Amino acid sequence: MPRFFKNRQLILILLIAVALIAAMAYTYDTERYLTRAESVIGGVFTPVGKFFYRMTNGISDFFSSIAEIGSLRATNERLQKELERLQKENVKLQELKNENERLKEALDFKTENPELNLKLASITGKNPGNWFNTFTIDRGKKDGVMPGMAVLDEKGNMVGQVFQVGDTWSKVLSIVDRDSSVSAVDVRTRDNGIVRGDSQGGLLMIYLPLDAEILEGDIITTSGMSRFPKGLVIGKVERVTKEPGALFKQAVVKPAADFERLEYVFVVLNMTEAGK
Repeated sequence: MPRFFKNRQLILILLIAVALIAAMAYTYDTERYLTRAESVIGGVFTPVGKFFYRMTNGISDFFSSIAEIGSLRATNERLQKELERLQKENVKLQELKNENERLKEALDFKTENPELNLKLASITGKNPGNWFNTFTIDRGKKDGVMPGMAVLDEKGNMVGQVFQVGDTWSKVLSIVDRDSSVSAVDVRTRDNGIVRGDSQGGLLMIYLPLDAEILEGDIITTSGMSRFPKGLVIGKVERVTKEPGALFKQAVVKPAADFERLEYVFVVLNMTEAGK
């Protein structure tokens, strides 16, 4: 006997399939009632049909899910790249916004102080460390900059003075440096003294008279008794001290300029007669 006919399971499946086809063909007429035998056959093979139908749908859904996963992955990668692009663009826009705000403050100060001949400059380098003890700007001799000129932040607060000049650059000694000294006055009491840096981001106002009525919160400005124009804001008094037996008082002053965030400065090109 051929090998084909030895496979009883295969023969059985083929017979069932033939029976199903015959039953379907026979019952195609919807106006005819089913015989008892047809009902029995239908009852037996209906679950089998359901099983194969569900299995076929499951396989179809499985491959559809794989295709959807691939599509979702591609969409996710595209959205991730778009998010990264938008984040970078947002950073640039934020930088431009901050720069515009600072330049607007600088323009406002320059407009409100027409008596000052101001030259805007960008900081191009600074000494190592958190504090701007010395720094370099992109203005020099060609821009009319000279040693001894006052340097302000974009809000008009005293930052330092030029001490070295090249054709297109200059170096600035900040007021927080210990080697810096500025003639200063208390706006409220008119007490005079000298402001120098402590090299730690702070200022000391020294040589104050013992009877000086200087108090915490007083505003300190340039006095006009040096080469700098008077009235340039230096800072605010934090406390007043007097050492036993000392001939003078001194005050700790917080700088008005933010030395950790300097980007733009003004060079005051005009100097007083006392400094010439």
